Amino acid sequence: MRQASTPVRSLHKMGLGINLGGTIFGLVALNPSVARIADRSERGLVLNEAWMRFQTIGTLAMGVTVAMWRLGGLKEAESDLDPALAGIKNVLLGGALLMSVASAIAGRRIARQAPEGATPVESGAEPAPETPEEAARSQRLSAFLGAATVALVAGVLGLSSALEVRAVEKLDERQGFLSGLFG
Repeated sequence: MRQASTPVRSLHKMGLGINLGGTIFGLVALNPSVARIADRSERGLVLNEAWMRFQTIGTLAMGVTVAMWRLGGLKEAESDLDPALAGIKNVLLGGALLMSVASAIAGRRIARQAPEGATPVESGAEPAPETPEEAARSQRLSAFLGAATVALVAGVLGLSSALEVRAVEKLDERQGFLSGLFG
């Protein structure tokens, strides 16, 4: 059975954690909180700057996660454990990467609608009446993409845990077999 190194597994999980934690923070804490800012354009400025900073790190983290999966030997090691679970994880991971990149693109489209990214908004998930139509569409899309990213990354983490349990079970089976032979 193939094994992935501890650094590969650690980088894979750190990337997932960064992406999940940052996205949840943005959706649950940042997006609704900017409604406290009186000026709608200032809300957009703060949101666009914060999300752009996170998307840079979040997309990079998701890229590292996928690289560890595809190039670090983790996909092969987990496929040896349970091909079906590893296959589902592969699909969810691809979807999470796609959602992360699409969300970053949508965010940039929102920010381009006003100088310095000061696109007027009601909140992080709700356009204002004066939000340009293209920005409003991108904002609604971004809200969907953020929720989809959370669901996909959470699914990947759940499958990662299930595959780790499967690895322990296989190890226990081997040790039981050896102790039966020599015990």
